[in-house]
Amino acid sequence: MTTQTPKPNQSFSPLDLPSIETGKKLTGAERDAFAKRVVAAYRTPDRKVTIRDICETTNRSYGAIHSLLSEAGATKRGRRPAVASESVAP
Repeated sequence: MTTQTPKPNQSFSPLDLPSIETGKKLTGAERDAFAKRVVAAYRTPDRKVTIRDICETTNRSYGAIHSLLSEAGATKRGRRPAVASESVAP
């Protein structure tokens, strides 16, 4: 049985998104490919992946991910509803 070791500087998360080096600017085809993967992760029907989850995974800012989703035309979900606490009768 052989095992493969991941390539250096290319770590993937459970969301199957790459972690981008801090300060690295993505342009052109690289940015387009990254945007497609981010949109796919955000639109996963059985999982509620948040923008913040994607930010943590990819090492990108909230604004950067939000912009990618907006440019791609992805419909963003609203905030999660507040969890109602059980009311206690006096």
